[in-house]
Amino acid sequence: MEIFLFLGLAVFLILSPALWLRPGLHEKRRSALRVAARESGAAIRADKPPLQAADGLVGYRWRYPQAAPGSDFTLVRDDHASDRLQEAMAGWRWRQAPLPPLSEENDRRLKEVLLALPDDALVVESAPQGLTLWWEESREAQAFEPSLRALVDLADQLAGSGRHRK
Repeated sequence: MEIFLFLGLAVFLILSPALWLRPGLHEKRRSALRVAARESGAAIRADKPPLQAADGLVGYRWRYPQAAPGSDFTLVRDDHASDRLQEAMAGWRWRQAPLPPLSEENDRRLKEVLLALPDDALVVESAPQGLTLWWEESREAQAFEPSLRALVDLADQLAGSGRHRK
């Protein structure tokens, strides 16, 4: 009997590190979400987000074509923005208004996308190089799919809306 107890303990000790290294449910969900984002053409950014007080934000960035730079702007969710910033729409404020200003069609499309984003999407940032969504990755991949498609379409539409090099 002592031999079986010893063998059981030995097997447990051998297998326990493998069980600790298995990804948890949260990691599996996040991995599926990132795979879906990469398949849509996004690059995952884990560098410093544009909000100082927000930890744990991950950026999903869609690049604009080099010959068609995008407009420069930064939108911040109201909860994380100063009241002194100009309101872009209900729930969002401009940290940096678009330069050059967006066309009516691009502005309308941007506002539609902002409405479709999850509550933990805190910053939408556009630079000549690409469009970036900074968020906490709270949704499942399937639930985020409509927002993902909307962001890809927005990046395609905003390509060429920036200042062109002379």
